[in-house]
Amino acid sequence: MAKGPAKEGTLGDLHNRVAEVMIGALDQIKAQQEASDPGNEDMPPPEPNSALLSVMVRFLNDNKITCAPENGNQMSELEKKLAEKKRKRVGNVVHLHDED
Repeated sequence: MAKGPAKEGTLGDLHNRVAEVMIGALDQIKAQQEASDPGNEDMPPPEPNSALLSVMVRFLNDNKITCAPENGNQMSELEKKLAEKKRKRVGNVVHLHDED
């Protein structure tokens, strides 16, 4: 017994809940990492599941979520280096080291 398509509000709620679950998972991993003992080599800090990270990246990409790096952070420094550097391209390969 089909009820028809979901209402926009229902889909918005689902979207928000998915985002909240993802944020909660990252918060839980961060808390576990902070609680882990860095000196204990037998039990390294937990790492996020690669499948979970892949789903999160896809979620952000599908929703066209992007960011511009702030001045002074590592991404902006990398962006500057790549912009300043003359790069040779071979297909989709970018050479990051000078060829001597």
